[in-house]
Formats: sequence, structure tokens, C-alpha cells
Amino acid sequence: MSRRRTLLGALVAAGATALAAVPATSAQQAAFPIPGPLDGPLPRYTGAPATAAPLPGPFPPANPALAADGRSGSGLAAGNGAASPYPGPLGVGTRSISAFAQGGCSSLAFDARDRLLAVCSNPLGPGLRLFDPRTLATRASLALPLRPGPDRTDLAGGTHFVVRADGSLLVPTHARTLLRVTVEGDRLQEAGETDLGGALGTGERPFAVGAGFDGRDWVVGTAGTVVTVPRDGGPVRALALREPVAEDLATNASGTYVVTRDALYRLVARSDGTPRVVWRQPLGSGLADGRSGRIHEGPGTPPVMVAGGFVAVVDGLNPPRVTVLRTAGRDAQRLRCTVPVFRPGAGSVEAHLVAAGRSLVVSNAYGYQSLLTTEAGGTTTGGLARVVVGRRGCRVAWTSDVVTPSAQAVVSRATGLLYAIEKPAGFPDAWNLVALDWRTGARRFGVLAGEGLGFNSDGGAVVLGPDGVAYAGSFGGVTRFADAR
Repeated sequence: MSRRRTLLGALVAAGATALAAVPATSAQQAAFPIPGPLDGPLPRYTGAPATAAPLPGPFPPANPALAADGRSGSGLAAGNGAASPYPGPLGVGTRSISAFAQGGCSSLAFDARDRLLAVCSNPLGPGLRLFDPRTLATRASLALPLRPGPDRTDLAGGTHFVVRADGSLLVPTHARTLLRVTVEGDRLQEAGETDLGGALGTGERPFAVGAGFDGRDWVVGTAGTVVTVPRDGGPVRALALREPVAEDLATNASGTYVVTRDALYRLVARSDGTPRVVWRQPLGSGLADGRSGRIHEGPGTPPVMVAGGFVAVVDGLNPPRVTVLRTAGRDAQRLRCTVPVFRPGAGSVEAHLVAAGRSLVVSNAYGYQSLLTTEAGGTTTGGLARVVVGRRGCRVAWTSDVVTPSAQAVVSRATGLLYAIEKPAGFPDAWNLVALDWRTGARRFGVLAGEGLGFNSDGGAVVLGPDGVAYAGSFGGVTRFADAR
């Protein structure tokens, strides 16, 4: 074990040094696999091929300001729901390849030529990467401003990004700017930036960005300042909520939704662009628990839009509660339902909700204390649950004992399968892509990503490409899963 960790640590250090030495953009680099020294004894595939069963929806209307659903970053669909229109693997001879990326890769998206975009962070700070979708070779890279300290749980300024309808990327940075990046052939090119320093509070950095339906891009800062940035170049406007923020935001035609440590907000812009609070819904937050798997106080998920005029979030209690609210209506009618998930004393949520139709899937992060939690045969409490928003409230439709310590899952509208990264107990330390039936929770198949620390999802997302391939971000880089052709 110590030898394996030393090897990966040396590679991370070497990668960080190499990244510091390259210019802002670089030519294609061949993919170097993520180290997995004990893959040999592990099964490459379990289960059996699945049959596609498309999901009927309904799904939130597409955001005209964003790239098409499945491509746009963050929740990869209108309203943050992580419901991709692309098919994903069916388990037909599925195999994986990986690419070491000089640091962990979290947010994933696609450019107009179906190439994989990612934010990957090393000890020096974050950077954007453009990957070949078949070989995972790096086609281009762009260094982003360095983070102010070594804290790996600092997810502000360069973790969340979106892809707009014109193909450009919007990236909040540690320099307190909103950076616009374009993909020019095999180059990632800085195309302009908006200085947010005058709108944010002292020492505050931008955390997340969303494309509004109102002609503005919305940014939220770590101290709860909400900023609107007009796309026509007008002045930025701001409103200080004065509550810490550590989650992404969501937008739809009814406004922008921000979750703070204490509450969920619905906001719209005044005629001059200044954000205005339409309503504020307080959310529960339990006592600090060192084993909760949480990296911040308060609710553990970004807001997610649910078809039919609803927004959902998970609070910070233990057990956590899926809370569903009406986006409109009077205060007394706003709360549609709350339903607890997972066992009392052993439940918490850190990954985003996955939404399809009137259903939400939530994963249990309890027990994930650090990267080493899942080493030497260890794993977390685990569990998944599907919650249905019905006419009379919410109910839990199914639960699963699949252990997904920290991955952000995705559902395919085309196959009806939920894709996540699992870490079962036992040594060697296998990390697998697992596919579950969205309707029943039944496990269909699993495919080995690799063994050990480098394949730890560590908050990374699973996304589906237009060619039916799944990609997963991890502490060591990116892994690709494809059916046999």
C-alpha cells in the first residue's frame, strides 16, 4: 500500500511541476494511464448486457442560453438534473481506458466537435483541458489562476463552469473574474473576462456560474453575493445574501435558484439587472459530524429543477431529507413535501441530485472522511434512493446498497440506466462504473475503471458522450467506458 501511494504521489508531484512549466495552451499530449498496480486480480466486468428502455420524461425545457442538454457542464441538462439525452453503454463487452491528468478532474462537458472538456486541479491550481474522446489524449490545456492556498476542499474559482449556446465556456476564477474561453480548433483561447471584484465582498471569490433565461449570466460568490452579468455588455449588478455558498446554482424561466448554508432562494433581476429575492425557504442543518462525508456546512446539493414547476434540494440533517418546493405560489403552499432518506445516524448527501420526470435519485456520502477512507479495502456506508414526487407528496420508490462514496451520477434518457462510480468493500480497491435500472434500482452490470487511489471519484462527475460512451472524472484523471463495436 505505501508503495502504491508513493508512486501516485510522485506522479502527481511530477505532473504539477510539468503543468507549471507549460504555456497557457499546449499541443496534444498522449494519454498516460492512471496507475492501477493491482488491477490484475479484479474482474473486468460483472452482470449482463442491458436493454435500452427510454425514459418518457417530462424534462425541463432546454435552456436557450446553454449548449444542448448533455453538453453544457455542471448538471449537463436544463435545471441541473443530470439527465442526458445520450445513450451510454449497455454492457456489451464494455471496457475502459484512462488518462492521468496531472491532478483530479471534476466538472466535465463537451465541445461542438464532441470532445471532452474538463477542469482538472493539481496542487498548484485548476486548469482547463480538452481531451480526444477516443484516446483521451490531451489536445489542449489552459492554466487558470492559482488557488490562494493548498486546501483541496476549496472548490471556488475554477471548479464549476458552463458551456454556452455559442460554444464558449464561462469559468469563475480565483482572480475574482468570470473568464470566457473559446475552443479554436485544437486550442483553448481566453476570449475576455469580467471583473467581479467590485461586486463581491472583501476576500470573496466566485463559486459558480449559471446562464439565465433573462439575457444575463448569474454568478454566486462564496459569501453569498449574487451577481448578474448582462450578455450585452452592460454593468454588473449584485445583491449580498450574506450567507455562505458552496453549491452550484440552477436557472429556468422562473428565475435563478441559489442554495446557501441556511436556505434556498428564488431570485429574479429587476429592470436594471439588480438581483431581487422572490422567496427564501429555510433549510435544516444538523450538527457537525466528522464522518458525514461533507466538505461544508448546510445543504449538500445544488438546487435541481423538477418538471411541473418544482425545485428540489437535500438539507443538511442526518438523516438527510429530500425537500421539494413549488417554484411559484404563496408561502403557505410552497413546500410540496419532504422525505428522509438513508438510515438515521448514517446518512448525508454531497453529490448533486439526478432528476428525470418526477423522480430524483440521491446517493449517500456518509463515511467518506478523506481519500484514504476507501483505501486498504475500506469503503463508506453507501446507498442510493429514488424519490418520486407524486400527487400526494413524496415517497421512496426504491433503495439500493450500491456504494458510491462521492461520484456525481448521471441518468440516460435513451437507455433508462443510471450510471455511477462504485467502490465495494474489499482489497484490492476496485472502482467500477455501475449501471442501474432507473425504474427499479436493479443492478445491470459493472465495469472496472481501475484499482486504487487514482480512480477514486472524489467528487468527480460521470457524463455520457454523444457516441454512447461514459466518462468519469477522478482523483487521478479521466476514465472512458465504451461498449464493444
